[in-house]
Amino acid sequence: MDSVLFRQTGTVAWLGLNRPKQLNALSLEMIRLIRQYLDEIARNPSVELVVMYGEGDRAFCAGGDIRALYDAKDEPHLDTAVAFFSEEYALDDRVVRYPKPVLALWDGIVMGGGVGLTYGASWKVATDRTRFAMPETGIGFFPDVGMCHALSRLEGGLGPYLALTGESVDGWLLLSTGMANAWLPSHDRPAFQAELAALGEKGASAEALQRWLAARLVPPKVQPEQVEPVLRSVKAYFDAPTLEEILARLQEGASRDPFAAKSLETLRQRSPLSLAVTFEALRRARNATYREVLQTDLGLALQFIRRGDFVEGVRAQLVDKDRQPKWRHDRVESVPSEEIQAFFEPIHLAIPFAN
Repeated sequence: MDSVLFRQTGTVAWLGLNRPKQLNALSLEMIRLIRQYLDEIARNPSVELVVMYGEGDRAFCAGGDIRALYDAKDEPHLDTAVAFFSEEYALDDRVVRYPKPVLALWDGIVMGGGVGLTYGASWKVATDRTRFAMPETGIGFFPDVGMCHALSRLEGGLGPYLALTGESVDGWLLLSTGMANAWLPSHDRPAFQAELAALGEKGASAEALQRWLAARLVPPKVQPEQVEPVLRSVKAYFDAPTLEEILARLQEGASRDPFAAKSLETLRQRSPLSLAVTFEALRRARNATYREVLQTDLGLALQFIRRGDFVEGVRAQLVDKDRQPKWRHDRVESVPSEEIQAFFEPIHLAIPFAN
């Protein structure tokens, strides 16, 4: 079975992530196939729009194939991890700089690597089934794929909230914050895809396709009660200058506020080292370019495998499934600042960005 499906309906090209049983998690094979198809499409003058979607009705893409990285953890030079992350990040950058519009159908779960893959899409389409998250701290990792660039620029503490807790949010919040810019009811997806394919077969130009999408994917008005309570709570606790301040606010509010109590309990379950490095990554990303963030991510990813909590986190969550990770540190306050800074030391590996 092909892990990536490709078809062309006239002026519209379709790339389908085709591992539905694995929630379309990205393997290295998929990363290479998507890059190959995108490069071919870029050279094809007949294509005016690229659509990325996930096969099945559960997920667009639930992230990367972290089990494969775990299985290769003992390689002396981490060749598998280097190839996976460097090629994944180069693909993410390719989409950001792609010469043709890309539409991402975020129907169902969109997490981690799936978010990074489509960060640069012109159209990020949320549905009533969308569940968006960057859950990496739960496996002793960090929000990679360049997403600290985006998360660090969100207002009201939302970036730290999503990055640290890994909690999922729905399409309404994505629309209200601009992380998604289009809407499609999930039950309408088959009709939408059929209509778009028909337009492509008729030879619709890029301009005509864009006009049609703008009319077809109009987001409904987000009602205040759908997003304001959570955004208000996020701002109260996570819009803080330091990680220690966030934890102190949550501790103070936990006895009277269920949101604070839940968030605090969630952070207590996360890797303290991951939380500390993630917060520092967000701080650095505010003044960095997207490519600079990706290059930093490559170093951080390898550090987390070599001397972080990634291996233990994956063991606990996906291998032994005992859900009892033994993190390197028992709390954030015990993570030495020099250990955090060491994770950001430059590495002598470059991501193969396209010119």
